[in-house]
Amino acid sequence: MKKVLIITYYWPPSGGAGVQRWLKFVKYLHDFGWEPVIYTPENPEFPETDDSLFRDIPENLTVVKTPIREPYSAYKAFIGRAKKEKINAGFLSEKKRNPVLENISVWIRGNFFIPDARMMWINPSVNFLRKYLTTNPVDLIISTGPPHSMHIIAMKLNKYLKLPWIADFRDPWTNIDFYKDLKLTSWADSRHHRLEKKVLGSASAVICISPTMAEDFNKIYKRQYDVITNGFDWEDVKTTVHPEMDSKFTISYIGTMVGTRNPIAFWEAIRSVIKENKEFENDISVQLIGKVDFKVQDSIDQFGLSSYVKNIAYTPHREVITIQRQSQV
Repeated sequence: MKKVLIITYYWPPSGGAGVQRWLKFVKYLHDFGWEPVIYTPENPEFPETDDSLFRDIPENLTVVKTPIREPYSAYKAFIGRAKKEKINAGFLSEKKRNPVLENISVWIRGNFFIPDARMMWINPSVNFLRKYLTTNPVDLIISTGPPHSMHIIAMKLNKYLKLPWIADFRDPWTNIDFYKDLKLTSWADSRHHRLEKKVLGSASAVICISPTMAEDFNKIYKRQYDVITNGFDWEDVKTTVHPEMDSKFTISYIGTMVGTRNPIAFWEAIRSVIKENKEFENDISVQLIGKVDFKVQDSIDQFGLSSYVKNIAYTPHREVITIQRQSQV
């Protein structure tokens, strides 16, 4: 049995999309001759928690944790958020905020915290893991991002320890849809691109989630990119009672919907068909399951669709599977 160290920010009780991929990979790695060891923060800032995911963690899994310092307390105080309020991933904002304070905080975040707000965990993690791995050796290191600070930790370990290293990208780096909203100076933009290129060129292998992402990365650094798409766990489906499908024509979107991904064309189309077809008007139901940006809600209101669109707060993964199977689309 070979050992693999997996460096990930998101791990249960984290909920949301970021935790799913490697939680599920870890669940099945034993079947392929690999014993995983998880390295993750002790006190992270999760946008959501989901205790139902603990059941997917294999028995006797080694999970190593160290404290992380993040700037979110100062950030919350600066923009007037409560200490207990969660910080959303990306640029999702459920409420309208003071635009001046938001713009200043985004500028600080983009230009002082590179590659992201977890950068202060990089050097402490490298120092800790160099010592840890001397007495607890592994055969391989895997980093998964975002946050891309995880890749920088792995890159530095690779330099010191000469261990094979796989960088897994669940999202792009400089090609992410909100990158242009970071209000970067030319220096900060250049640093992001240099770090991205260095990670892509230094890793023993690079995994990404789609052929399109592989093509985009190839424009940054030419090499072989391995695509492992996101999927689903058969066990989730098998252990869920098969529910009856909704009687209405339900279209369900599951996940956060940030302002940059607001599907204007979709709202226009729904509004158009409702006007043309009374039967469709009586039958349509759109469900947004997860956090929704206020800009998306504004569009829903603008197109007069509030009575046809239902917002459902974050739902545990097990319950989401049922909702997926009930929905028409």
